[in-house]
Amino acid sequence: MDPISTDLDDLVRAELGGEPSQDAKDYARELYERYRLPPEPPAGEDG
Repeated sequence: MDPISTDLDDLVRAELGGEPSQDAKDYARELYERYRLPPEPPAGEDG
């Protein structure tokens, strides 16, 4: 599993206080994909 998925699952567990259902994991992943910020450009580069 990639680090983002693992971190997202950990956040859902922390928020729900236990092992989340698959529906909760899917919903969290859907929200993450919808609202994530674009990656920031490296420092020192003119965009």
